[in-house]
Amino acid sequence: MLLDGKGLVESFRSQVNEVECATVNQHLQNNQSLLFIDIREPEETALGYAKGSYLVPRGVLEMQLSNLPIYKALVNEVPSTEQLPIYLLCRSGARSILAAASLKQMGYQNVHSVAGGFLAWQSQGFLIESE
Repeated sequence: MLLDGKGLVESFRSQVNEVECATVNQHLQNNQSLLFIDIREPEETALGYAKGSYLVPRGVLEMQLSNLPIYKALVNEVPSTEQLPIYLLCRSGARSILAAASLKQMGYQNVHSVAGGFLAWQSQGFLIESE
């Protein structure tokens, strides 16, 4: 059976933990140690990105994740690297599901996709930064 992009996202949705924007925002407000990554492309994030997020385009996420300075700092705060809390944000919540599934395949167990993506983040009035 051949899947299109939406079909692929739906096939992974049940395997990925989706969280609401408000949950991520609450964690950030409480200064919880987490890795919040906006995986949109640079031309998308140039218009604004979620405050507190790190910008790592989807295409290089798996290769660049462990090179982030925040990654190295947070790894020391969790019992095991596999438990590192990772929250992924894209435009609408589809790419972040694919990326979360990929990180789970790599062995990360505490990975979350932000439901609704940046569109939801923005529409719910959470803080946005721009360069």
